[in-house]
Amino acid sequence: MQQRVLDIADGRTVPRVAGRTVAAAEFFAALRFTTAVARLVATDDDLAACSFLPDEAAEAFTAEQHARQRATQGGARTQMGAVPPAAAHAAAILALAEPVLLGPGQRSGSDLLSEWIGRAVARRRTSGKGDPLRAVPRPACLEPLVRGAVPPATHVAGALATRPVPVVAFTADHLPHLVDADDYTDLLAPHLPGTAPASGRRLAAMCLARLADAPSWQQAAGDLAMDPLKAARAANTLVQRITDPDAFWDSAERLARRYHRRGLVDYGGRRRALATLTAVPHAVLYQVCRPLDHDVTLQRRRHAAAWVWQHFTGGDVREAPAYDPRLWPSASTESVREGWRRFAAWIPDTVAAHLTAYGHGLLHPDTPGGT
Repeated sequence: MQQRVLDIADGRTVPRVAGRTVAAAEFFAALRFTTAVARLVATDDDLAACSFLPDEAAEAFTAEQHARQRATQGGARTQMGAVPPAAAHAAAILALAEPVLLGPGQRSGSDLLSEWIGRAVARRRTSGKGDPLRAVPRPACLEPLVRGAVPPATHVAGALATRPVPVVAFTADHLPHLVDADDYTDLLAPHLPGTAPASGRRLAAMCLARLADAPSWQQAAGDLAMDPLKAARAANTLVQRITDPDAFWDSAERLARRYHRRGLVDYGGRRRALATLTAVPHAVLYQVCRPLDHDVTLQRRRHAAAWVWQHFTGGDVREAPAYDPRLWPSASTESVREGWRRFAAWIPDTVAAHLTAYGHGLLHPDTPGGT
């Protein structure tokens, strides 16, 4: 296997995955993904199947597995795509991956990959943590194998599929990215123990999108124009904490009815209208800051823009256009967030009312008093 990798890198061998010719770049992407899965879940029994593997390589792999399992604080040992710590360890990983990548056809590789991915899903559910494989891209050439290996939909999605279709008279455009904090605490938080409120509120919004006819979590995120990585983390990790799917969906439907009774808001339109709001104009903020003896700095104008964006879109303020990292080239993420925390703690009612009126003007420029 090592020699095959070198020959492909040097262009001496035509790369193949599961019996199918692929480009060299795709072969190495498949190699990276397969070895990452092996590093995550392979056991001594898997190594025993590699009878040709030297004892030194098997021992190196086993030692690294034990060390990684004890590494509870993250770091290099928990990164499945990191460089192997030793040549012997790399040899063991390649030996494990060989049946998947170089097997004669799809069946044997798919069976092995299916077993490994099943272990990975079970491990994630048991620990309640995120997916260690999410940072490792899955190449197209493995899709025929992985499609057959991916376990069925979670028990939560499965429970939704068997329920009567609710009568939901709204679309994803009528939903914020984070549902109301009090609604979440009241209805859905009890089903998501140990979940950070922002993450739970994001999943709740995706649940409402699913009730509005999105057939999958991925489609729900797409309909909401939500950050796909954050949406995937919420869907893949948080749903594993739900022990009573039917009760969970009952609560989600109650939440949907609350939103409908209060009157539908075009949050999607608001997100699009405020997508370029990176700073409140100096003159707008000066009117209310001068009587309070507060300077109108560029940073304060941006924090004010983030406040307006969050107030009207119901989004995660960390995703506000004003906090695009390109606008803060010399500031760390933590310093920007600390600036927001200070601004949010400081903002008096007069400033909040003024910014609310300013936001209304941006959303409705043709109404009297609009700007």
